[in-house]
Amino acid sequence: MDMSDKRIEETASIIGYATRWLCTAFCARAAVAALVIWALVASEHIAGAFIDNPGDAWVAIATAAAVLIAALVSSIAGFAFSALAGTALAYLGMDPLHAVQSMAVCSIAIQLYGVWKVRASIHWGSLWPMLAAGAVTIPLGVWLLVRIDGLVYAVGLGVFLVGYAGYMLLRRETRIVRGGAWRDAIAGALGGITGGLASFPGAFVTIWCSMRGWDKLRQRGIYQPYILAMQIATIICLRWQSSTRLAVGDDLSLVPFALLGALGGLAVFQRLSNRQFQVAVSLLLAVSGVGLLARAI
Repeated sequence: MDMSDKRIEETASIIGYATRWLCTAFCARAAVAALVIWALVASEHIAGAFIDNPGDAWVAIATAAAVLIAALVSSIAGFAFSALAGTALAYLGMDPLHAVQSMAVCSIAIQLYGVWKVRASIHWGSLWPMLAAGAVTIPLGVWLLVRIDGLVYAVGLGVFLVGYAGYMLLRRETRIVRGGAWRDAIAGALGGITGGLASFPGAFVTIWCSMRGWDKLRQRGIYQPYILAMQIATIICLRWQSSTRLAVGDDLSLVPFALLGALGGLAVFQRLSNRQFQVAVSLLLAVSGVGLLARAI
């Protein structure tokens, strides 16, 4: 064995040891404790704002609550956080550009946790074409977000998602569709556009994974890493294309609430059967569509 092979083996051993340590019960409890402390600190800032300016502080409280609930519900199936939270943020009057950045930051935190939980089910063969195509179309989605009125887009996508979800819930037989690199890339490209335009990259990839007939872990092992990568790309493109420089610090204060919701959602997911998971996916697609329609009206 030469020196390069020995170094690779040593590096793999270190990574394996670190992974096993991170999976220990002690580390898990420490992470939850740190997360609760972080949420308490963020809550203290909200309470301080309520004392100083009660007229505006309710918006901060409602925003944190909306993020927590959206993370809880969406983490059951692993997607649709942005669709759920975006509806609430729109009604709370948050600027669309700021809302997309806030949702992307919180979604990145949620997806990091989700990807870690399903890391053993990630299949790179189907994921790479989606990632490559999405990376190409994300800038187009952000360009559309910055320059056009998204009313027609929101209505069209909302109607499509509600209709498709209704079909999935009412169908009697499950028809499995064969995949391929080009079809994977098309799903990834469509997700890139919706990700940049509405911080909602998961819709088309989730639909495509459900059409493949995979079990719940295989599906989440594809679309959760995809959503994570697209949200990171969205943040980068927003910072690059937007003339308005938004501070990320305010968005980070929402992250602990998003992660607390994600903990609860993943706990529910682990208890679902594959059939129950498919029903949850269909319901979340329908709710996402309704949310987009509500934001457009």
